[in-house]
Amino acid sequence: MRRAWLDPRLAIGAVLVVVSIVGVWLVIQSTSRSTTVWVASETLLPGDVIGAGDVEAVELRMEGATDAYLAGEATPEGLVVVSPVGAGEVLPLTALGDADSVDLATVVLALDGGIASTVAEGSVVDVWAAPPGEQGTFEAATVLVGDAIVVGLVADEGIIADDAVRLEVLVPREDVAGVLDAVANAHAVHVVPVATPVTP
Repeated sequence: MRRAWLDPRLAIGAVLVVVSIVGVWLVIQSTSRSTTVWVASETLLPGDVIGAGDVEAVELRMEGATDAYLAGEATPEGLVVVSPVGAGEVLPLTALGDADSVDLATVVLALDGGIASTVAEGSVVDVWAAPPGEQGTFEAATVLVGDAIVVGLVADEGIIADDAVRLEVLVPREDVAGVLDAVANAHAVHVVPVATPVTP
């Protein structure tokens, strides 16, 4: 009786088909998985204590390390924000801490001139100041505070309004004295947005 020999090419082809099917299945499984994370409902600033209405749980398809973000199983209520989180952004673990780690104070700056359209609540800016010179001029400006965090614009509610733009910012406590000194001595103050990398 003649033995039936299996064609090696047929066997290899069958293996390739099986591998292809398994590969497609794995891709579908990986892309269909979602992770529950917390997303900021509004801009969160350092020192804010997260409340129930400040964040919402959302299921997202996320690539890469999901352990960099607060998982949906954990509750963020009562946690303290230590770095800005914009509205709609996923809440990273690095933005959370305790109150002792927030060493910032709020100051209001009267700016000479306008501000960039990109400056908004939660923006990071450098504060520049130029001391007054002779005959109404100003000397060269230097960075007074780096990486200050914008809280928002302050409305002028005084009886006599001026043209200055008032901006409330968070600065390190160690820089408060320098800021107050610049304000008291009529320095020309400007803010410049800082380009920050996008958090993955």
